[in-house]
Amino acid sequence: MRTFGIHPRPGVVRALVAAIPALLALHLAARGWFYPFWPDTIGAIGHPFTADPGLANAWGGPALAGAWLVHALIALGGQAVCLAVVRLLYRPASRQTRSERTSPDGTTAPSPSTNRT
Repeated sequence: MRTFGIHPRPGVVRALVAAIPALLALHLAARGWFYPFWPDTIGAIGHPFTADPGLANAWGGPALAGAWLVHALIALGGQAVCLAVVRLLYRPASRQTRSERTSPDGTTAPSPSTNRT
């Protein structure tokens, strides 16, 4: 998860809030990326570049390839927004550098370069 900029932090409320965009991203993958495999469009999978009467009012239609492209691009944009929301919820707790962090006794820890003799 760290490759996506998500740093796990505790919190039930945060997890419940993050579940909403995570589930939405899954729904967008199912409806956008796998659009041709849904029952209302599976009949057009044999002829993706010709007009299909069932896709006359679809975004990007009447051909399956155009409708799939538009639905996939919308899903990609929505998934990017969902990832940004989850990254905001799970960003690192502190952006301090190692030399600025305090030790357990409350004093500022010296930077590693000053420990050399």
